Amino acid sequence: MRRLIHIILPFILFISCSSNNEINWASPTSLDQDFMNRINDHREEINLTELKFNPIFFEQAKRFASELADNPGLREQISKDDQIINRYTSVIKAQTGANARGCTGFSASSNLDPNEVVKIMTQTCRSTIDDRNANAIGGAVFQNSNNGDYFYVTFIGKVD
Repeated sequence: MRRLIHIILPFILFISCSSNNEINWASPTSLDQDFMNRINDHREEINLTELKFNPIFFEQAKRFASELADNPGLREQISKDDQIINRYTSVIKAQTGANARGCTGFSASSNLDPNEVVKIMTQTCRSTIDDRNANAIGGAVFQNSNNGDYFYVTFIGKVD
């Protein structure tokens, strides 16, 4: 029996560790896409042009959201830290030439209402989301696996 466990256990560990749980930094999930659609719905309501998905904006938004989700106790400080935000916007500028601005949001797992999050973000980040010159968006949602809280990040800017 013990020998059987020594044979089967490594096989089970190999299979469980080799599953594809990697984060896809380039393609939005349905939650990410819904988030960006809700921002565009808001822009349509106030007669602004629709923002087009930009994969570089999205990748940086996903990375920033994951950083917030990994440090939920520091989300207030991280989301307001210019040095951290500049790290992400600098990558966007280097790869696209666009000046992008970011906006963050948060939803506790017990109160997940994407409409409410977008509504709050449109109030707190009005100058970013309602930018008349913007034409590109990358928005991402990342969940903290320990407590289930959701972290929302969007980068919006103008790509020529």
